[in-house]
Amino acid sequence: MEILKESDLEIGDILIFEDYDFNNDELINNFNESGFKGAFYYLLHYLIAWFDPGKEGENYKNIYHAAIWGNVDINRDTNSDPLLKNCVVQAGTNGIGCATLKETLTHKTVMNVYVCRLKEKTSSFETDINKSIRDFYKEKGYYSFKTAWLLAIICSMRYTKGQVFRLLEKYLHSKIAAKYIVKMILDSINEYSNHNQRKMVACSPLVGMMYKNAGYELPVNVFELWQDNKFPNAHFDLKNLEEKLPLTSYNENDEWPIIKETIVTPRQLMESPAVEMIGLLRHLKK
Repeated sequence: MEILKESDLEIGDILIFEDYDFNNDELINNFNESGFKGAFYYLLHYLIAWFDPGKEGENYKNIYHAAIWGNVDINRDTNSDPLLKNCVVQAGTNGIGCATLKETLTHKTVMNVYVCRLKEKTSSFETDINKSIRDFYKEKGYYSFKTAWLLAIICSMRYTKGQVFRLLEKYLHSKIAAKYIVKMILDSINEYSNHNQRKMVACSPLVGMMYKNAGYELPVNVFELWQDNKFPNAHFDLKNLEEKLPLTSYNENDEWPIIKETIVTPRQLMESPAVEMIGLLRHLKK
């Protein structure tokens, strides 16, 4: 894969972050320094990565974060005059902010940043997407931890071996019925998000909403086959659940369409059929 530099980036490029492998010593150090809060923030990086492992097998990557390359006022939070610069725009624990590429690539949790670019751009794409970026960026807002946890649940639903999907399939006695219910849930989540975007700000949903508001809503795959699921499975007794939903009109062989969502994981953005990965940016030593 091509190794990129800052001059290769274009406005609107989607930046997908890969963390290093989980390190138990790091977890303990974070706990000793900041208690459960420190441990939580360390584990948060792996929450999405582990719940959304993809289909890479031995080439698995800890994909945990998404951002976008935009041009914004880097002095927004100061008393200085406005200063527009190309930079990494992202949702973090302190809300919507920005960082230089060097600051980003020297961070201890950034192993690689994969750069994804829209395949088919209009002549006004960069203007459209940067206006959307600035519209979100002008208000710092706050990070929605509820949305971050919601992404983990969505992953557990959209993978055919995810625990929530298994529960639905067992209860409904039908994989296609389970898919139908999951899609209804996802549609409801995204309908709520469309009217409450500021309440749903997390890393990858922010990028998805920026693209949607600019008129370039990204299609994503609803369901994925998790072929090598080695995660432990919980056991639930559903014998007391009696009602069954009559969804006999659906054929088990029906293919589910690619749909457009904004409450998506970093991996879903990376795997969207509307974008292509053009290369990566490697970690820099300070």
